[in-house]
Amino acid sequence: MKKRFLLLTTFALLALACNSEKKEEQRDDSTSITATDTTLVPSVPVEEKVTECYSYIKNRDTATLKINTENEELTGNLAYKLFEKDSNKGTIAGEMKGDTIIAEYIFNSEGRSSIREIVLLRKDGKLYEGYGDVEERKGKMVFKDRSKLKFGDAIVFSKTDCQ
Repeated sequence: MKKRFLLLTTFALLALACNSEKKEEQRDDSTSITATDTTLVPSVPVEEKVTECYSYIKNRDTATLKINTENEELTGNLAYKLFEKDSNKGTIAGEMKGDTIIAEYIFNSEGRSSIREIVLLRKDGKLYEGYGDVEERKGKMVFKDRSKLKFGDAIVFSKTDCQ
């Protein structure tokens, strides 16, 4: 009886060992084909391109802004015509961070090209231009500390129809 039990136990262990080797062989077989889901799912929801236009008019001062937004990136055109100051116009490129636009304004004024940082705060359907201390860095005028910007009533852009 002990011999039978020992023989059956040995046989069972051999059968298990053989099964284990077959499973490992199947895992290592590089010719097997496994279906892979190739459906592309964007990590960020796709938004369509949005174009918005804004203007500022106060006394003899005017400014116009056209923004093209796609996801968080934006581009556009900006022009200032401030009374008794040189007018300037150019392009902006930047990004939306929550309710704030941070962009570079590349413009021409007095026949000279310049770059300065602009920050606009979106509030109640309007864009408030931020002001604060600036400094020159790498040929660009940038704000020293964005956290100290003031968004008063100096230039407030109201939404208008694009033309």
